[in-house]
This record gives sequence, structure tokens and C-alpha cells, in this order.
Amino acid sequence: MNTQDYKALPQAQKLLKHLRTLDRRLDLEIIFPKKRWPDIEKRKSSEVMDIIRQHHVVSKDGLGNDLGLEAFVSRNRDADLWIHILDKDRKIIGFSINEGYEVYGKKVNYFRVTIFNKLIQNLGIYPLLNELKVAIIPADILMVRTQNPVVYKYFSQLCHNQGLKVSPTVDFNNPKMIALARELDPDVDDQSVHRALFKGEALIGTPKPSDEIAPIWDRMDISKGDILAIMGYPD
Repeated sequence: MNTQDYKALPQAQKLLKHLRTLDRRLDLEIIFPKKRWPDIEKRKSSEVMDIIRQHHVVSKDGLGNDLGLEAFVSRNRDADLWIHILDKDRKIIGFSINEGYEVYGKKVNYFRVTIFNKLIQNLGIYPLLNELKVAIIPADILMVRTQNPVVYKYFSQLCHNQGLKVSPTVDFNNPKMIALARELDPDVDDQSVHRALFKGEALIGTPKPSDEIAPIWDRMDISKGDILAIMGYPD
């Protein structure tokens, strides 16, 4: 399938329809970086760097924080999929980065980064974008890392809709999923937390967790940069 075929997927059309109810000039772009630029892991062309710089600009607006350009060069090193939300001038105002792996004979879709400009946050885009990510990169196991309990909420909903269980929960950390997570992030501990990954909160003003999942967040100190690895897995 080419990128236009992926844009014709029902999940892409659903997302695009929603975007255009918000602003009819918004558009969706799907890119497979390693296919478009086969040497991207070794060399970043001017075109690639322009996109990564746009990712950085979006992150500063969306997070209220500057993680630095190099953070996004690093996070794009192994990118298999970019999904971009474009404004009327074809500038990126929201983006996601996904990576596909095979670990222990299982296909893994790693939700690396998703950030929106403040202008399009909390408008119902995120769960629709998640559905598109799994349609484009089908996998046995889903993974995301976050400090944000809103991400846990919507990732859990996605996993439920895909017939997957979630780890960690308040009562259970699946040791097999922690072992798998360590294949992608060796610093994940037995609580499914990577300690001090950031210098503090990535998102300034991170929402507080609901009472239902607060015990999970109590395992972390996001002010010190801790981040939770969340896995969706089959029975």
C-alpha cells in the first residue's frame, strides 16, 4: 500500500472527517520515513530535518516546555511511521511517531511520541489517532511510555477495544510485559517505571490521575522525570 491507500483506511477517514468538523482546512499526512529516506538512520537530509524541527516547534507549544531539538532527532532515529496533522498552510500542528519491532516472536507497535499544539488539544483527536496507528502497524503487543494519566486512560480504552489486557494496573504488573518492555527500554524497573528519564515534567501542568489509577502514579515522581511504560497484550 502507498500512503494514499493508508489515508483511505476507515480509521484515517474517520479521523480526517473529525478534523474537518473542527476546521475544514485541516489535513492528514502519513509518512513511512525509512521507506521515503532509506538512509534516514545514518543521515538526516534537509527535508527530514525540516520535519523534525516542526516536531520540535509543536512540542514546545503543546508541552509548554522545551525538551530540545536533539530530543526529537533521537526520538525519530528509529521511526517507522509519522502521522501529521496539517494546518491550512500544510504546517505540522500535531504529530505522532511509531516504531515497529519483533520481540520474542511477537510484533510490537511502540507509540513513541504524540504531541498536539494547544490549539487542537482536548478535541477528541487523540483516541481516533490511536485507532489509526494500530490499523497501519498491526501488532500483537502495544507499548507507550508516559507521565500523563490521560494517556493511560485512552491507551487502556484502545487496548480494550483491541481485545488486549493492560499492564501495569493498580493490582498487577505483568512480569512478562516488563521483560518485553526492557527489550526496548532496558531501564524499566519492576514497577514498569523508567526513573529520571526526563529532567522533570515533560508536560508543564501534567493532569492529576483519577482516584482509580492514582496508586500507579504514586509509584513515580514525575517532578524527577520518572515515566511509566504501559503495555497492551493478549491473554
